[in-house]
Amino acid sequence: MKTVMSIVLMIIFLLVACNQVVLFAQPELNQARSYDAPNFYYDLINVASPDAALSRLQIYLKILYEDLQFTLGENNYQAKFEVSAVILDEKGNQVDGKSADETVAAESYDQTNSRQDYSISYLKFDLFPGKYKISLSVTDLETQQTKIIKDEVRLQDFSTKELMTSDLSFVRNVVIDSLGVKSFHPDVSNCIKDLTSELFIYFEIYSKIQEAENYSISYSVKRVKGKQILKDEYRRSKDGARTMEFFQLSSSKLSQGAYQIEISVTGQGSKAEINKIFFIRWANMPSSVTDINLAIQQLKYIANKKDIDKLNKVASDEKLDKFVEFWKDHDPTPGTQTNEWMDEYYRRIQYANENFSIFREGWKTDMGMIYIIFGPPSDVERHPFDSDSKPYEIWYYNNINKYFVFMDESGFGEYRLLTRSWESWRELIRDYE
Repeated sequence: MKTVMSIVLMIIFLLVACNQVVLFAQPELNQARSYDAPNFYYDLINVASPDAALSRLQIYLKILYEDLQFTLGENNYQAKFEVSAVILDEKGNQVDGKSADETVAAESYDQTNSRQDYSISYLKFDLFPGKYKISLSVTDLETQQTKIIKDEVRLQDFSTKELMTSDLSFVRNVVIDSLGVKSFHPDVSNCIKDLTSELFIYFEIYSKIQEAENYSISYSVKRVKGKQILKDEYRRSKDGARTMEFFQLSSSKLSQGAYQIEISVTGQGSKAEINKIFFIRWANMPSSVTDINLAIQQLKYIANKKDIDKLNKVASDEKLDKFVEFWKDHDPTPGTQTNEWMDEYYRRIQYANENFSIFREGWKTDMGMIYIIFGPPSDVERHPFDSDSKPYEIWYYNNINKYFVFMDESGFGEYRLLTRSWESWRELIRDYE
């Protein structure tokens, strides 16, 4: 029964996905279509400022071409967007802020949808050491959609110890001269996709000791909550008060997942340690998929329990490959870089998480379930304040001649599916929870 039902659900989803152009023209559930906002990744890097009383915050923002809206120009395709950062103190008062307009060009239509090509934007601030709140935003100037991410950072006072290090940066195309590192192209730690070109770890070492010295540098890379993957140790002579150091990361041993790198620098009895979490992402995976185990769980609306259990039992280093094989079997355009059905499926999960999460993740709710399977409804009828009823909504799907009724029975904002003909099917889905 479960296998038959899974096949039925896959057929329903694929029929709807095949008509996604029509569906996208229909009204979404919220006025703010957050899934249209340009997704971006970022790094907050703390280094020493030229002004000894201050500390420098370097902000790198990475935007994949597929997350931008390109328009056709005379000779190529162009996307224009604005990046901005607002810096607040611990009391919430703004202490600084900057914005910059950016333009990127693509030579072909296929490149506008690339998950390998990206733009890196850079903003820097020299601030007093301390803790700050950061608000980062990217606005696509074509769609006027804005994505905002908030974070916190503590800037170090690099004058307090004899030996200190900056934060770690991931960089490419390092150029060196007789004085050391001259230039590099930054990447960001939470979206490392290209493992075909050389990837380096860059950091700065600060020393108050006047005499010449050698640094002993050791590092290790391990999976978050997992085993160690890389380990090495080497010596480095001091360049001066500031030593710009880098080493190549052996990315051939890294697969999709979250990692932690730890670095220790020792010199003349002093020691400095720094660590950083980073993410290796499969180049053709939707940007919202960051955890392969969770992505497998989320297949429950289109795969039967037997197939999901089979994927879960695969060894960790093979799990991504088996996950990819699953989606290759359901690829409407084999041979191309993207799998439209996979992209659409996880886009809907992302939307559900952003809009239906109350006491649990949005993709696990009844509204999330229906949205993931059928997409945005043709029309929504809302009844939040009827005197003779608890709040409820009716979602109409004209293209499949169905509607679904949801009611907030608890009064806490989680709408449960009432449509009686689908309750038995919902009980089946609960077997996975």
